[in-house]
Amino acid sequence: MEATKLPLTKWFQAFYLVGDAKTGISSLSLMRKLGVNYRTAWLLHNKIMQAMSEREKTYVLRGKVQLDDAYLGGERNGGKPGRGSENKVPIVAAVSLDEAGHPIHVKVSKVKTFSFAAIADWAQDALAPGCEVISDGLACFRAVAEVGCIHQPVIVNGRHPKDLPDFRWINTMISNLRAPRKISAFQCFCGHEKPPIRRHSKKILYRL
Repeated sequence: MEATKLPLTKWFQAFYLVGDAKTGISSLSLMRKLGVNYRTAWLLHNKIMQAMSEREKTYVLRGKVQLDDAYLGGERNGGKPGRGSENKVPIVAAVSLDEAGHPIHVKVSKVKTFSFAAIADWAQDALAPGCEVISDGLACFRAVAEVGCIHQPVIVNGRHPKDLPDFRWINTMISNLRAPRKISAFQCFCGHEKPPIRRHSKKILYRL
């Protein structure tokens, strides 16, 4: 915002519009709502999303944390179906909860593979030492103990999500993330599209 020629009222209005849009907002829509030209709206949009992305990196999850793995994608033609498909991206998703069991903060991260080493690296950046991590029985999640977290695996045994209250919020978040618009954005985040679009996906992840 330093040396900006745009009135601060326009900046504050843009902050509100970008932050309040639950499914994202385009630069074209921002242009119409702010009454500015497209280039100005595009610059505002991308600067705000970049700031949101940088702020996100400073957070670590604390307290009680629900953790799960997922694959996203599969919309492109070709390639094999199911896990391991080159059209799908492996992610780690985690939600921290307050004392009442309500979600506070979310982290969604692309990983190369679901290995002990990959999860240990993720946990080093995403989790505060001493937090209580609840996950399914996937073996690689034991790696969270490497950074001083308490790990509590829950054996799922094919149960329906509604029968797993320990995973209520993480299942809800992943289900929302799999909505078509958010899948498209996450594919951008994972490197399938141009960098400006990749920033848009980070805003969507920030808002989950």
